[in-house]
Amino acid sequence: MAMESGIKQRQVLMVEDTASVAALYKSYLNPLGLNVTIVGTGRDALNFMKETVPELILLDLRLPDMTGMEVLESVRLNHKNLPVVIMTAHGSIDVAVDAMRHGAQDFLIKPCEADRLRITVNNALKDNSKSQQSSKSKQGGAQYQGFIGNSIPMQAVYRVIESAASSKATVFVTGESGTGKEVCAEAIHAASPRNDKPFVALNCAAIPKDLIESELFGHVKGAFTGASTERQGAVEMAHKGTLFLDELCEMDLDLQSKLLRFIQTGTYQKVGSSKTSTVDVRFVCATNRNPWIEVQEGRFREDLYYRLHVIPIALPPLRDRSDDMIEIAHALLALMSVEEGKNFSRFSSDVIDLFKLHTWPGNVRELQNVIRNIVVLNSGEEVTLQMVPPPVSEISGAEIASSLRIASGVQKSTIVQKDILHTEPIERTAIEPLWIVEKRAIQAAIDACDGNVPRAAGLLEVSPSTIYRKLQAWQDAVGSNREID
Repeated sequence: MAMESGIKQRQVLMVEDTASVAALYKSYLNPLGLNVTIVGTGRDALNFMKETVPELILLDLRLPDMTGMEVLESVRLNHKNLPVVIMTAHGSIDVAVDAMRHGAQDFLIKPCEADRLRITVNNALKDNSKSQQSSKSKQGGAQYQGFIGNSIPMQAVYRVIESAASSKATVFVTGESGTGKEVCAEAIHAASPRNDKPFVALNCAAIPKDLIESELFGHVKGAFTGASTERQGAVEMAHKGTLFLDELCEMDLDLQSKLLRFIQTGTYQKVGSSKTSTVDVRFVCATNRNPWIEVQEGRFREDLYYRLHVIPIALPPLRDRSDDMIEIAHALLALMSVEEGKNFSRFSSDVIDLFKLHTWPGNVRELQNVIRNIVVLNSGEEVTLQMVPPPVSEISGAEIASSLRIASGVQKSTIVQKDILHTEPIERTAIEPLWIVEKRAIQAAIDACDGNVPRAAGLLEVSPSTIYRKLQAWQDAVGSNREID
């Protein structure tokens, strides 16, 4: 009976020496219908490949007989394009970066959640067999294969994605700009039965209003000035797959009525045509606005809202995902270092402290841009404080003082304030030169922040570079006096 089904399972080789971990990860992959073979050593993996060439290898870096890097190098000698996903612990990200330089396609940080593993495996298999798919052309490239982080807000998102993926019900994603709404849509598509069909994204805010209908439904030749050929619309390209409508609240009210009819009936007409066509698509919508407020303000149809707002997913901003932020930063650093041919593999402790204090109003997209700036303009293995561009390097005093209050109950900032500000009258003879007062205030702030200069600069409401410059000037002055003596 199995042979009559005509369905050939895709072969995945998992190289993992801890049997319990291997069994758990194999169970995670069961819904994907893959044939997963587990081996516990590098030698067994290479022997297996003499008989069977899998479509994907999940490779642990730490094996009992040889390193994962040695296995990867052996695989690449005979199979240059075989996708290999490295599995590594949190402290081995720099090794994973090196593995990607030697041909690994992606890496997973263990312990790995079920949805993350499935999405990564789905994307790796999809990229290997259908690299021309539009899902791979999203901004940021192959490094964004699913979400990163297991904070409590994101665990809730993962559970909704997992539950909604198998259904055809419309998902409405909300969240601030840069929180990963398109990543969420792709995750839903990748975990759904439609994962081998097209994923088509249409940004309603990026297309002129008079062209959105044509982009959505297509047009026939001569439908309007410039329509020299017939054109497929997004709904036709997404047939049997997923259609992602980003920034949906930017859509014109007239087009919203046509979209509503299409959702209700599954039928549409190309611009300039009287012919009715039918397609089967699954909708995922997104907006960075509050859709219900848009309805109340008359900018979004209420009937369309109720038709689309079936399964809502609210993506948390990065500032509410403090437990995830550094993990995301490490992953971005690793992937961008590979892309730019650089050797960065870690952040200094000062940079990590600085990142934790920043509120990231641009969310993950802002973090991505900051790390891209660092990697492109600098070289080395460790990201230092001097490499961080503004405005992250110029955090306001209010931000840092707020963080310090949370961490230490306002005690340190109170010490600084008492030492700097004098509320009682002082004698004229007790007045000191301004540079001495300034030096004492800066030193008090640094001491209160346990030597962390960026935090001290925030309390004093100046940039860290100002503090560093003054400290260097005072040190040079001391050196000059010693020479004179």
